[in-house]
Amino acid sequence: ERFDPLDPPQGLFSDDWAEIFMAGGKVGYLHSTMTREGDRIRTRTVTVIRLGRVDSPVQIRSEQRTTETVSGVPLTFASEMKAATMNTTTRGTIRDGKVTIVSSQLGMEQSQTYPFPKGALMTWGSYRETVRRGFKEGTNYTLTLYAPELRLDGPVEARTEVGPVESFPHKGKTLRGHRMVTTLTSPVGEMTMRSWVDDLGRPVKALMPVPGLGDMTIYQAEQSEALADFVPPEVFLQTTLPAGRPIDRKRVRRIVYRLTRKSDEVDLSGLPETDMQRIVKESPRAVELVVTRRPRRPVSDDPKPLPPAQRREYLAANLMMNTDDPKLIALAKKAAGGERDPFRLADRLRRFVTDYVTDKNLNVGFATASEVARRREGDCSEHGVLLAALGRILGLPSRVVVGIAYVPRLGRATDVFGYHLWTQFYIDGRWVDYDAALRESDCSPARIAFSTSSLRNTSLADLSLPLLSKIGAIKLEILEVDGKPVKTR
Repeated sequence: ERFDPLDPPQGLFSDDWAEIFMAGGKVGYLHSTMTREGDRIRTRTVTVIRLGRVDSPVQIRSEQRTTETVSGVPLTFASEMKAATMNTTTRGTIRDGKVTIVSSQLGMEQSQTYPFPKGALMTWGSYRETVRRGFKEGTNYTLTLYAPELRLDGPVEARTEVGPVESFPHKGKTLRGHRMVTTLTSPVGEMTMRSWVDDLGRPVKALMPVPGLGDMTIYQAEQSEALADFVPPEVFLQTTLPAGRPIDRKRVRRIVYRLTRKSDEVDLSGLPETDMQRIVKESPRAVELVVTRRPRRPVSDDPKPLPPAQRREYLAANLMMNTDDPKLIALAKKAAGGERDPFRLADRLRRFVTDYVTDKNLNVGFATASEVARRREGDCSEHGVLLAALGRILGLPSRVVVGIAYVPRLGRATDVFGYHLWTQFYIDGRWVDYDAALRESDCSPARIAFSTSSLRNTSLADLSLPLLSKIGAIKLEILEVDGKPVKTR
């Protein structure tokens, strides 16, 4: 039913359902509502997605809620994310130009306060402004949004261009909508979404990029259609790169790689140089780098300490690593066993985490250190974040590394590089790599780092998405192994 976005009626005035498709199949549904209660608008969006992940399909349910004034001023928001056994809730309050965010996990809470971006809009406010601007072809505008799922500490800019009315087929019917292209800009990069909306601004169809996996397509549907059964397609194996040859991870000392972009949309600049990784050649379309196994002993007579601000950041608690958690503190003390030498301590921690995570599976996605400490399950990201947290508790500055690593087999694929996350400790004036998931303290060079992070004001998902967006659009070549040129099969 039609309603006036400047003065919607009391009660439930919008109730929309949609089907979600990805990788050639239906993966879930979306349900969104808007309700007026006095001079407040309450929005609620529930998304349920099931994805194949090798042999371990995973279901993700998210719920996002906002309370805003009728004029679009945000007041409060909340979100809940359930992925397998992991459950995270976040709530926020906006008052006096500041936003206070409280995250809850396993009965523990962490609170952070930031300046709230002046004039920033959330769900109802951005919808209201979109309808007010209209859908005349050629209309362009930019809105300042507050989107906590993308950024906690600042605004996200949304630039929209309105195109013509277009038609497209779906399930034997012809659908029509005003084409809208919206580009979101945040510290993690840009994301462009395309949608086709009706005269009320409700999406008939939407295309949202899913890094490394192509587009997620959303179609307006009746409730019965949206809730109909669906089979999760396999998506995890789409984020791998062929190595072209087997690699002996235990023996190899040095590998030279070339990464070539297959799409103009992929940016290979900015790859980090670390203790193991060095860039040796760059061109507009490719980068060559050397990754070398490094010693786990002092190599400098005068190691450079971290600057004070960086040291505080890499020892601080954050939403992913609650270093005040009594469970984590107890585990750190147990793992250390009284060891004080930083290299031997780091090795003890790595070995402890490798053994402590007993259920090594892909059922969990981007859990916090506290969740891993209690569930004792997960894959590389869970190993990496727990190891980083234990190090911080014991005074070792830590960060996580997101990249790709070689595995001889992943599902039905062999000799591939896939998404991977591991840990670095700042020891001896350098960031030293440790990999609890692959059982390596003396880390193999069969890996490439794409980014590093203290995880301050970000999540593992936020850090990982830019990499996943590259994997499907780059070519990997191994040029040398231990000084010997090689030919890719």
